[in-house]
Amino acid sequence: MLMSLPIREMTGGFHMPKMIDTPAIVQLLGYDTVKVLDTAFNQLEWAEDEIRRAIRRSPSKANELYHSFPLLKTDNPRMAVELVYRGHCRELLKRVVSGADTRPGTAAEVCCLCSYMSTIAPLQMPAMGLYFRMWAQAFPGVPVVSAENRQHYEALGKGEIDDLEAISRKKLLVPGRTLGEIKCKGLHHGVRVRCKYVAK
Repeated sequence: MLMSLPIREMTGGFHMPKMIDTPAIVQLLGYDTVKVLDTAFNQLEWAEDEIRRAIRRSPSKANELYHSFPLLKTDNPRMAVELVYRGHCRELLKRVVSGADTRPGTAAEVCCLCSYMSTIAPLQMPAMGLYFRMWAQAFPGVPVVSAENRQHYEALGKGEIDDLEAISRKKLLVPGRTLGEIKCKGLHHGVRVRCKYVAK
């Protein structure tokens, strides 16, 4: 769903028109198509915003962060929720800054998995503990339970929760989610920059 990088590099980022959900557009394209487009446009804007914030936090990694845009692509329908998608982006961008592996599942992706599993069967104690732990990591400003309750789960089953986290992140691993070889034409959002990835 992400727009091609050359277009992104030559423009001022993504500023999508807020008119795709007008009655005329819905009638022309159909509700399902408009819903997909609306989600894609929203995710583009949220991704760009999280990249800008990450660059402000870690200006020395500005080039890597700018070119991290493809890492933020996802087809998980639960990522249509802004809170969830932003949490997912933040973790991946933090990994880029620290040089960590970007392929394993993020805390937000594990939360999506736990949410899905809870619709099939009640989550047992270790799974609930994992859900609470991942939620706290992905969405620190939005507590789902009190810190005391979360600590209670951790105290009862930390080892099992650790194992479940490792398994879940590995199961959710995305093999191609890496920066790979970066080629830059020296334009970031249409602005000429001194990017270290410009071909010599």
